[in-house]
Amino acid sequence: MKHCFVNCLIAFSFSSVLHAYMWSPTLDNDARVRACVGGNVSFPWSIVMDGQDEQIMYIDWLFEAPGKANVSIAIYAYGNFFTKANKERFTFTPNAGLLLRREQADDAGRYYVRVNLHDPKCRLTSAERVVTLSVEDIVPAVQNDAFLVTMGDAIWDYVTEEWTLQLRCGRFVDFVFGYPPVDVIWTMPSGEVRNSSHEDNGTFVLSVSSPVQGGNYSCHLPPSAPAARCLTDTSPLNAAAQLYVDDKDVRLSLLELLVHFDKTVRVNSDQANLLQNQSRFIQHQASLLTDQDSRLQNYTSLLQDYASLLQDQSRCILDKTSLQDEIIDNLKEEMTNLKLGLAERTFSSCVDWLAVDPRSGVRTLTVHGEAIRVYCDQTTDGGGWTVFQRRQDRSVDFYRGWKAYRGGFGDLQGNFWLDDSLSMQNKQQFSTHDADHDTYSVNCASIFHGAWWYAGCHVSHLNGRYKDSRVYGEDGVTWYRFDGYHSLKFSEMKMRPS
Repeated sequence: MKHCFVNCLIAFSFSSVLHAYMWSPTLDNDARVRACVGGNVSFPWSIVMDGQDEQIMYIDWLFEAPGKANVSIAIYAYGNFFTKANKERFTFTPNAGLLLRREQADDAGRYYVRVNLHDPKCRLTSAERVVTLSVEDIVPAVQNDAFLVTMGDAIWDYVTEEWTLQLRCGRFVDFVFGYPPVDVIWTMPSGEVRNSSHEDNGTFVLSVSSPVQGGNYSCHLPPSAPAARCLTDTSPLNAAAQLYVDDKDVRLSLLELLVHFDKTVRVNSDQANLLQNQSRFIQHQASLLTDQDSRLQNYTSLLQDYASLLQDQSRCILDKTSLQDEIIDNLKEEMTNLKLGLAERTFSSCVDWLAVDPRSGVRTLTVHGEAIRVYCDQTTDGGGWTVFQRRQDRSVDFYRGWKAYRGGFGDLQGNFWLDDSLSMQNKQQFSTHDADHDTYSVNCASIFHGAWWYAGCHVSHLNGRYKDSRVYGEDGVTWYRFDGYHSLKFSEMKMRPS
């Protein structure tokens, strides 16, 4: 025999694989088997040879699990069974099966059996089967440790158009082996066995149609159910739950429900007719409103066109008014200069103007040979102030680019920015959203919607968003040491020679 074994191994390289065998149907290939912790599980593999001269040469059982390699756990050779694991837990069952005792959680995984056969000519045949084992460590349980059958409200079946009695079995609170955790079978008073009609959140429902049988209705776990294997001796699920149903009371209740349902149907029918009439009336009103809406849309379109025309005319008038105001201011200034004999004289600051005209207002200064219009404040702290920024309402947007701040913008009598002559204040460069000169990693002007001598980023921000109320926000018109980051109603920046 040993000689043939060596020859068979040598001949296997040159012989085609035979398939003169057949597996018994007791366990399908790649089947899934469930077991409970502490229980026993059997893999009843069995192989039948077509040829009488073929013999099982040796059998190898292997185990594979996540994080564990495919390892051999037992071998059968020459009529002897050898196990590499705990010998008391593994037992050979003819002719290729394996019994595993006292299941543990880490026994879950894939089990392989590999049977090697040979014939008198030493041709080798190899056959393999696999099964997946899952081990559960939680047993099913019911609410309040009571396995009961209760009778719920009858419901109307719109398919059969009759009332059905609802019997409920459970309720299960431990969901083992998927959802629902278990299934139950029902035994009718006549002895007929039925499956549940449906499952409702762990409760199994049996719908009983009229005429309802009187007597005991019971539900219980099928003994072959996987969940039944994990039950303890004291589990209420080992017994059947029963409920006695009096068919006379049920028929009377169903008759009362039928009468009530008939009345409800008639009332609902009348209400449906009323709703249909109301619906037709509403549809008619909607049709009228649609016509009116069409006319209103046309009228609204005309009003929008007229409003747009008025806005254009208003902007034109404002532009003309602004130009006229500027011309009048220039004329007033020239007349004042003529009266004071200053027509040929130039002024480089508001301090020079203070000596000849103590009134505050728009004046002309000559800076580096260029005439510019400024607002002179001659009343604050002795006068002589050149105002280069003022915020008093939201009429002028201060979120502008570098070019606008460099040239100045706004109305000298209202909100304005004169120029960036203080660009080196506090040794910080002036930044706008399109010219980032701050020391922060991102553009502070874009973040805080303004323009300023940002560092990283600011504790004052008079060119931020103008807000109508005293609201908190670092993007507003703020001066932190004066009022934190609350938006200011008025700000003015000015300078004068020392």
